[in-house]
Amino acid sequence: MEPEEYCRLILASAPQRTEETIPTMSGHGRIAAEDVIADSPIPGFATSAMDGFALDESALTSARTGAEVDVSGDIPAGARPVDITPGTAVRVMTGAQVPATAEVVVPVEYTDAERTGPAPDRIRISSWPKGARPGWNIRAVGEDTGSGDTVITAGEVINSAGVGTLAMMGRETIRVRRSLTIGLIVTGDELVTDSATSSQPFIHNSNLPMLSSAIAAAGAIPVERSCGDDPAVFRQIVDELRDSVDLIITTGGISAGAFEVVRQELGDDHSTFLRLSMRPGGPQGHGRIAGVPLLHFPGTPTGAFLSFHLFARSVIAARPLASRWRKAVYTGPEITGHSTAVSLVPGRFTAGGEIAAFDRSRLRDFAGAEVIIRVPRAPEAIRHGEVITVLDC
Repeated sequence: MEPEEYCRLILASAPQRTEETIPTMSGHGRIAAEDVIADSPIPGFATSAMDGFALDESALTSARTGAEVDVSGDIPAGARPVDITPGTAVRVMTGAQVPATAEVVVPVEYTDAERTGPAPDRIRISSWPKGARPGWNIRAVGEDTGSGDTVITAGEVINSAGVGTLAMMGRETIRVRRSLTIGLIVTGDELVTDSATSSQPFIHNSNLPMLSSAIAAAGAIPVERSCGDDPAVFRQIVDELRDSVDLIITTGGISAGAFEVVRQELGDDHSTFLRLSMRPGGPQGHGRIAGVPLLHFPGTPTGAFLSFHLFARSVIAARPLASRWRKAVYTGPEITGHSTAVSLVPGRFTAGGEIAAFDRSRLRDFAGAEVIIRVPRAPEAIRHGEVITVLDC
């Protein structure tokens, strides 16, 4: 089974997403649960795009002859506007409301006025740039956003600009998808967190901190557990978590050996185990217990890392893997695919914006990677200059 087909299978039993309303300032990184529609234009009044002088039509005509123009008022940003006395100019600051009769705002640097200090009694336009048409440097009502515009779409991740847009609209709250709570169970008697307490041969537990941090980076809340290869202890942890989490992810214990705790405990009633056509990370499993979805990843750190980015992130975002791949241009020597499986190779951007591959696919290589390269199975290959498929990691 291809990874994309498997992802469609597990998405069918993805956790149900509820919603919550949060302050706008807390929205960064969250997934919008509503379309946000502007109920008024931005800006709501015509504003100056420059520090300068607003001229009406008569003053503009006079200024173009080289004549001096009287200055009849001053409008700092945030102050109430003043009307332009016909045939004169009003000094305006960036963001200030422009008088209704203004034709243009002439930047202060195009005049003989001082840039600071009190407004002058009169100005002369020292130069005129090409293209200075009516409306020059005046931001019209609704120039940024028109009333009725959709500024944030349900399902998209809110970034810092989105938070700023919401604030600019005066929105104090936003409805978002509630963050998933994910139980993470890392299995294996050989794994230890504190090597000082172990008298047996051991392997440092890298899966727990690696996947816990990945869960948090994906906008979910990790609940960490570790256990050995005792089926009873493993089942106790599963039963403990299932009442308080939206999804349970396990690592290890899914192969065909004698101590495969996850397969032994869940394989008969709750989970299905299979081998995908992908390398690394072929062994996979999925299921459900008491209504809570289960994802079972291999115990090898590289396999667990790739499984999370391909499958768990798809489940968290409720997006099929096929829609998450994007296109890039490959640079480097030819990479021939594996004879029976899709190969997943670490890659990074070059200075020219192309993608170069690492020589190997160890966890330490993925630590320096920016993307996961999808290499199709042999006899296909990826070659220098070709468009390839990559996934952010």
